[in-house]
This record gives sequence, structure tokens and C-alpha cells, in this order.
Amino acid sequence: MEKKNYNKYTSFVDRFPFIIFAAILVFAIIFVFQFRAKYPLPFFSSTSTATQDTTSASYSILVTSPNNEEIFNFVNKNESVPIEIKSIEIEGLNYKLNLVINDKDIIKTFSSPPYRYNWQPLQSGEYTIVVNLVDNSNKTISSSNKVNFFVKYTVETAIESMSTTDASATEETALSGAPTINLEIYEGPTYSAGDDICYYRVKVIVTGDPAPAVSFSKDDSGGVWGPLKTQINLKRNTPNYTLTAMATNSAGQAMNSITLTWGCGP
Repeated sequence: MEKKNYNKYTSFVDRFPFIIFAAILVFAIIFVFQFRAKYPLPFFSSTSTATQDTTSASYSILVTSPNNEEIFNFVNKNESVPIEIKSIEIEGLNYKLNLVINDKDIIKTFSSPPYRYNWQPLQSGEYTIVVNLVDNSNKTISSSNKVNFFVKYTVETAIESMSTTDASATEETALSGAPTINLEIYEGPTYSAGDDICYYRVKVIVTGDPAPAVSFSKDDSGGVWGPLKTQINLKRNTPNYTLTAMATNSAGQAMNSITLTWGCGP
């Protein structure tokens, strides 16, 4: 018995719904692949959340001052390095900016603009600054450019040089045995109502080999306090006096002075 081929007798009208279904299916598959390509895996993933992962975000943070490799020649330690940071993308976010020096010390934290800071370095040297954007858990989200600069204290160098020279001179003087002398007020100004005077008592500190002899330009005590001390009485009509002391030995001579002024009551 011959098998009948029903497809041979199926008309186009009968096949049309199947053709439409197949076309829709093909277009649906193409649409899904295009949509998936445009919106990556997190859209389809069951683990995706509505919260954006801020660690993957990138923010533009720029240190505009100082300039890279800039040199600051300071006279004293009251001068400062002007630091300025530019960023408009973080405004309105609950983040902070940490200003870090030499990749270890946070010298300033900004919670809102303007992002400016005048930093006073403690000493001469080479420094590097960078700014880190951190969240509430202090986790770094983004960082700025790194800026390298130099600080030089010109007066500090001169003072160090002078101190070294003075120390060398003092050491040479001590080795030679030549005398040195310094004056120190150990009492006064003190008012004596009976005499209506204001007096100071001053002592000398001397060195030398052999031990030097000390002389004062004035001693109103008459030598009562010993060879290394003196008393100066100031009167209202002569309220100032410059006391001079001299130390002398066989190796040389040294002199020092101090100005005393009326510092007592009316």
C-alpha cells in the first residue's frame, strides 16, 4: 500500500502561521543577543543589585598646585607651600579627600570644597604629594596625580653654617686656654624703698687655663658678693647702666657686657 505524502498537499496558507512563528523566534533571538551585548552580564545575573559598585568608578582629581618639580626657596619656617586640588565630580558625594605627603602621612582631610591648604614643611627636602578619595570606611576609591617638589631654607643653611663656625671657634679657644666670659642676672630687678633704688645682682661664668681674673666696670656692693659677682644700683635719675666684665689670664683676654634698666615700681 502506497504511503501518502501530506506535505505535498499542504497549502501556503496552512504553512503561514508556522512561518510567522519561526520569523518571530529568529528576530527574538537576534534581539536578545543585541540587548545582552549592550547591557552586560549584571543585568541578567541573579546576583546583581541596584546599588552601583563605587570601586569601579573613576573620578578626575587633579593637584594643580604646586607644579611638578617646583622649587620653593624659603627664608623662614613661617612660609608655606600652597596646595590646591581640583575636582567637580565628587561634589555631593559622601566621600573625603586625604592629602598625603611622601606616601605615608595624611596632612589634611577635606570633606567639602574649596580644596586648598597652605602646608609648612619642617625642614628642607624633597617631597611628594598625592590626594586619595576615600569612602566612609576609609577605603581608597580613586587617586590624583603625584606631584614632586623641593623645599630649601636659605636662612636655615646660613644659621647652621654660622653655628658650626662659632662652635669651632669656641672649641679652639677652649683648647688654647684663652678665657671666655658670660654675664647672668641671678637677682633683680629689686626695689629698695629705703634708698629708692632698683638693684640687680649679676654673676659671671668664666672659663680659661689658667683660671682668669675677673674685673667689673662697677660694683655697688663693694665686693661683698665675691670676685665673680657684682651689684648695680639704679636711681631714678640714672635708670640705665651697661655693665662690662673682663676676664684675663696669660693666654688672653675676654670681655662681655649687659645693659640693665629700671624695672621696679613707681
